[in-house]
Amino acid sequence: MTIKIPGYKIIKPIAEGGMAAVYLAEQQSLGRRVVLKLLKKFDDVYQSARFVTEGRIIASLNHRNIITIHDIGVIGERHYIAMEFLEGGDLEMRNLEGMSVDAALDLVETIGDCLDFLHRKNIIHRDIKPANILFHSDGTPVLTDFGVAKQQEADAKLTRDGTTLGSPYYISPEQAECKPVDGRSDIYSLGIVLYEMLTGAKPYQGESDIQVIISHLSDPVPSLPPRLEQYQELIDRMIAKSPADRFATAAELVGYLRELRQGGTQARSTGRTRPTGTTASGLHGVQPVAAHDAQLSLRSIQTAIHDNSGIFAAGALTLLLVLAIGFSGMKPGFISSALESITGKSGETTQTTAQDTQKTNDSDSAKHAHYLAQAEQARKKLRFATPANDSAYYYYQLILREDPTHPAALQGVTEIAEIYADLVDWALGLDQMEKARDYLDTGLAVDPDNERLQQHAHGGRFDS
Repeated sequence: MTIKIPGYKIIKPIAEGGMAAVYLAEQQSLGRRVVLKLLKKFDDVYQSARFVTEGRIIASLNHRNIITIHDIGVIGERHYIAMEFLEGGDLEMRNLEGMSVDAALDLVETIGDCLDFLHRKNIIHRDIKPANILFHSDGTPVLTDFGVAKQQEADAKLTRDGTTLGSPYYISPEQAECKPVDGRSDIYSLGIVLYEMLTGAKPYQGESDIQVIISHLSDPVPSLPPRLEQYQELIDRMIAKSPADRFATAAELVGYLRELRQGGTQARSTGRTRPTGTTASGLHGVQPVAAHDAQLSLRSIQTAIHDNSGIFAAGALTLLLVLAIGFSGMKPGFISSALESITGKSGETTQTTAQDTQKTNDSDSAKHAHYLAQAEQARKKLRFATPANDSAYYYYQLILREDPTHPAALQGVTEIAEIYADLVDWALGLDQMEKARDYLDTGLAVDPDNERLQQHAHGGRFDS
């Protein structure tokens, strides 16, 4: 499809995402190269409003380290933004492993100043990551992509409260839990970028986006190599689990950093004290709440927990943990509660299926109990439908082959399908159509009759 926008000559495509396509173009009136960001479809009021908001936010800012907007317009039913073209690429393209400590600290100081400017204007970026830090040809860094930026005083309808936004590798714990965020969330994400620049590795990793997000919530703040120990406190205070344990403002971060580089801040040695607020589960600053207080609206939550069923208690908590990352109005703090329960630290550890079923001498029941226990373990490890021979769905199917009416196994299959229905919602909310399609296909393979999955399949979003 040929793109034609009056006043612009398209040179070549640059990138394409779920929400927009990006092109290198020439603004013919001034003879300068620009980057054109073109909304794919104008069939979602929220997407359109979010796209326009991005342009207006950036255009209203005048800062040497923030991308410049040249034009905002509409062609047909599609919005576009024309912004300055930067020749230096982005931070993601650079060899972070080979970056010097001074270069990393310079960048954090510069972006920290930029964040201070934004936060004083009540703007939270919410997607600080290497791909959103661009460079002029002289190496000057520039912050871009305000597509998920949140004006604290803006219309709440455009922010979709309860929606997880951001990138999994750089997302703050409070973003992952869909809690209210402030500037300290950007400080956390910048801290993750700093750790990656210092070490060449991301601090929290996993085989899936969900596992990465869970690591942000549950894993301790990582230790730097001994050669970088003097910067450990800086990392600790940037990526503490609780916002209260981080730098209160970006200005405080920059001040601390400058003092540290001038030798005025004493470095922590071995045996340093970690940020306060550690819970019994070992989660820094994450305060658990009782499961019964987490009044989630997801239908799968309603069917996953039964007052008189110990069979799926632990597995249901795993389910809730995953679902709480989604978009349907979970109560803040629920994920931490689920994590605590799963790790067995809450004092209310659930009974295993094998223990529940060993009361009978029936050999089939004992075998089924074993499969249920295996399914539970698979769910704890987030192996819902893959791999084919060691997933929760696999073990439920082993039971159903012998007893097609087995209530616990049938319930388990239903819950797995609901997980994938919520994962589809999650991926669609992030405009990740390919991922959403994968989740949809997997969910339908588990339960072709699942109502929510069928609605997704026939709702028009996946029509080619």
